Amino acid sequence: MNIRVLFLFIFTAVMDSFKTFRNISFFQELSDEEITVLVNISTPKLLQRKEKLTEPGKSFNQLFILSHGLLRFFFDDENGVESNLFLPSEKEAAIMESPESYSEENEGKYTIEAVIESQIFLFNKSEFEEIAFQHRGIYNVYLKSLKLIINIAKTRIEQFCSTSPHSRYEEFLETRPFTSQNANRKYIANFLGITPNSLSRMTARIHKKRNERKK
Repeated sequence: MNIRVLFLFIFTAVMDSFKTFRNISFFQELSDEEITVLVNISTPKLLQRKEKLTEPGKSFNQLFILSHGLLRFFFDDENGVESNLFLPSEKEAAIMESPESYSEENEGKYTIEAVIESQIFLFNKSEFEEIAFQHRGIYNVYLKSLKLIINIAKTRIEQFCSTSPHSRYEEFLETRPFTSQNANRKYIANFLGITPNSLSRMTARIHKKRNERKK
């Protein structure tokens, strides 16, 4: 491959990434210059279904954003049972990282896995934060992302403390149709804190109620 062909290849890849970033709803408020800065420090990665981004015992000091697809963040409890903490999709875009990154833990216990084929863009965390202090738009997006993740965690805590499993499922169906259509029902049940059998019964009752309304 000669230099001219290599240059064209790199230029095309950068322009494709720019278009992808510009179409991510979370980046809409950024200027073209700020988008270009993020493109230049990003690394695209396509995750196949069930491919893992990180696993327990591995250090993962990167940020990433999901441009399309669906991921799950889970860990094994003391009995070896998986617990799904987050099920982020392209419809709930945010700049994400491993949950351990928010604390002083050095060794990860979470697995981040693609539920369906998913496209992400990785950023070195230190480099991203340094860039954020130089560009107000990127700083504001990063801050907005952290607030969003805190609010998601707060909502999940409130739901488990004050709402019934049926209410949690109805809200899940209403607010996260993409996830409900693409995630394994076992993952959804675990995410909502119910058994797969209970989820099936709830689904049957909801479908029956909807059909009665149509009559």
